[in-house]
Amino acid sequence: MPLMISNRFAKWNLIAISVLLSVVYFGIETAGQSPDLFRFFGRLHPIIVHFPIAVIVCALIFVVLNKMRWVSIPDNVVNITLVLGSWSGVKAILAGLWLAQTGGYPAETLFLHKVMGFGATSLCAILIYLRTSDHRILSKPVLGRLCWALMTIWLVVGGDLGGRMTHGKGFITQYAPGFVVAVLGQPNPMKERFDLSTPGTTTVFDGIISPIFVEKCSSCHGGERQEGKLGLHTMEAISTHEGDEPLIVAGRPEESLLIKRISLPEGHEDHMPPLFNAKPLSFSDAELIKWWVEEGASFETLIADANLPADIYTILQAYGLGEIRTGVFALDIPAPDSTLIANLRAKGVLIDILAEGENLLSVTCKGVASCFTAELDSLAQQVTWLDLRGSDVTDVALTKLASFPHLTRLNLSNTGITGDSLAAISSLAFLEYLNLYGTKVSDASIQHITPIKTLTAIYLWQTAVTPEGVALLKAALPEAEIDTGVLEN
Repeated sequence: MPLMISNRFAKWNLIAISVLLSVVYFGIETAGQSPDLFRFFGRLHPIIVHFPIAVIVCALIFVVLNKMRWVSIPDNVVNITLVLGSWSGVKAILAGLWLAQTGGYPAETLFLHKVMGFGATSLCAILIYLRTSDHRILSKPVLGRLCWALMTIWLVVGGDLGGRMTHGKGFITQYAPGFVVAVLGQPNPMKERFDLSTPGTTTVFDGIISPIFVEKCSSCHGGERQEGKLGLHTMEAISTHEGDEPLIVAGRPEESLLIKRISLPEGHEDHMPPLFNAKPLSFSDAELIKWWVEEGASFETLIADANLPADIYTILQAYGLGEIRTGVFALDIPAPDSTLIANLRAKGVLIDILAEGENLLSVTCKGVASCFTAELDSLAQQVTWLDLRGSDVTDVALTKLASFPHLTRLNLSNTGITGDSLAAISSLAFLEYLNLYGTKVSDASIQHITPIKTLTAIYLWQTAVTPEGVALLKAALPEAEIDTGVLEN
């Protein structure tokens, strides 16, 4: 005789499921400790949980097909399917609670996932009772439809929460259709993944490396869960990690445990992230992490200051990295006053906008009787190239250069300066080019140049600077090219 699910059976099944779930809910603490055998069973939760989900989905499909009159599946078959779903759900809940006792899961997400599991299992038992009841209210189709709708929503949301705990936010919705994304949330678009909009003020770690760790590693090595006592979510957590092997050896990726683990074949038991436990690390992500370690694993280096090999630059371009502006070009400098520019041009001063869309100026005063006027002083913030060659500029006038903070090029060739006034330029933070050709500067003037570490080119041809003075300058500015007009062997 085939098994028939009666209302009496459904009632006692509902009571049994309710009592058992209550005992389990209040009796098994997620922060508690269980015997190893139970914990082993808990590790099987990702496998066990799929059976009740599949069974419940089958029951839903049976109901939908019957409603559409495509097939005729007996109600008793649907009821038996729901019984299997409810009791296998209890088994999955037990395994999940014991798995949670191993620790490291975000508390809020874990609680919601737990509620969804308990709710879906309870609804299975409730549905069986409603479907077998002949009570005039309980047997109304609207109640059954409501239970089916709630159970479907809870299964989807519960599955998403489970995916978040092991794979990170957006695991389910990454390739989902629009209506699913609208319910569960949209993962970050590709170009919003890294913070590349302000490379002049954003560090490589904060803008590039940390987002990779948060997305791909934080489910196991984040703020709420730290497998192997390793956290990759903050600079402090990475810096203070202690282990048998150094996690990161600055400049030596081949000696860094982190790089070794992410470079292993996917099937290897020590490969990170572990297969099926987290979002896989893409080739580009792995290359970015290796590059960061190879360049010194710095937490302070700005993206704009970092050495970007062609392959790394190509990867970052795909994520929205545009032209990297450095030095004065990275500053927010106000537009120059066009009236002041017109007045200076009327006096014979050559003024050009350095580049289209820029607020920086190139100023040439050759042949002008007096270049340092009130108009030029008012444009001091915008002047970045200043050409005074052949002018009658004096040491006294040159002291005003201290108020031109954004100078990058300064040409004083063939002027009457002695070098005593060069102290005025020692505070210029962006100066790269200095031409003193044909002036009266001497070794005594060199001391005013040595503090300008940004200098890359210095011209001292036909000056009173001796080889000893040049040697002093080279020692202070080893990266600068110093042209004395003498060919070196």
